[in-house]
Amino acid sequence: MNKDKSPLRRLLKVCLKTLIALIAFTIILVIYAGFKVRDAEKRVRAFSQQVVIGMPVAGLDEKASEMGLKFRRTTGSSNQSGSIQVWQGFAFGRWFCTVEYQDGKATGKRVTSLD
Repeated sequence: MNKDKSPLRRLLKVCLKTLIALIAFTIILVIYAGFKVRDAEKRVRAFSQQVVIGMPVAGLDEKASEMGLKFRRTTGSSNQSGSIQVWQGFAFGRWFCTVEYQDGKATGKRVTSLD
């Protein structure tokens, strides 16, 4: 008996190994993405809980940086009004905390998700 494997059989074996590797990679990527999105939600919600309506918004950018969050401030008609956006996420799943302020003090906040 000749134990040499046919080229077709070797090709099928390589294809099967490649398919298994791709499936494993996809599963790992999905799990990683899930953990990243969940971590982003926890961080953004923790930031939101630290914001109290009526508190000064000065220093929120440092607080966001300390928590590993991204930060953007948009000003309204005066330098003392506008909104602050803090966010974190992974590719398709991002969490945001928007803090509205007037006269340098927080007037509202909300947490949203962008899937």
